[in-house]
Amino acid sequence: MAVLSLCVETPSVKFGVPLSHLRRCGQMRQGLPLVLTEMVQFLDKHGLLINGLFGVDGKVKQYQELKKSIHNGGFPEFDFKDVHPLASLLKFFLKALPGGLIPELHGKQLLQVFQDAKEEERNTSMRRILNTLPEEHLNVLSYLLFFLSRVATKSQQNILSTENLAMVFGPAIFRAPTVVDEQQQYNTLMLHLLDNITHLVPEMYPQPSASNDEEGVQHLLLTELKSKPPASGRLGQMKKRLRGFWRRFCYCINSSE
Repeated sequence: MAVLSLCVETPSVKFGVPLSHLRRCGQMRQGLPLVLTEMVQFLDKHGLLINGLFGVDGKVKQYQELKKSIHNGGFPEFDFKDVHPLASLLKFFLKALPGGLIPELHGKQLLQVFQDAKEEERNTSMRRILNTLPEEHLNVLSYLLFFLSRVATKSQQNILSTENLAMVFGPAIFRAPTVVDEQQQYNTLMLHLLDNITHLVPEMYPQPSASNDEEGVQHLLLTELKSKPPASGRLGQMKKRLRGFWRRFCYCINSSE
């Protein structure tokens, strides 16, 4: 099994550590964990059309090998048919984040606004709360939501509608409540995030221009939000970093040809 280096400077990639720790250890690029972007890019290229991508647990042996390789600083080159272990590991990465991707306090505030706010004020209030998340958390949440929205566009093939994805990722995004009914409320909140994504978070996900997913992602471009975040402030700085990243990425691709 071939292994590609994820991070030359810090070869050890750990699960169950804060996102701020990954940033301090040099295991992030453009505000996103390297391990996360590697997993998502692989799933985007090879998994969007696979039935039950996130609903079927991967084989235990492959899952453990994958996890061990990433802990040791590499990324196994799985065949495109072996995406379920990687999908399971993505869910584990999110669940293992200390305090959760959306911490308990933020989750309760979002749920209260979602349930009590007037419809015309709901998304504005929710976006204000999301903007108070630690920067690394907001980056990952945005990146993940836009990826899941792409998964949902292939729901006829993968049987993963936004409703199904909300049930799968609700417990991974929010700290798991002890009451089943409360978890269902958070799953409904997760569905709202997916259905209102462009109004709630900045776009952090490169979109493929190729229409044929079976041929893989041939070309990537960063699209703008329909509802653009301000040019200044944290969201504006985030978009400036993304533009800089994209220019460097294109330069590297052109230089290698």
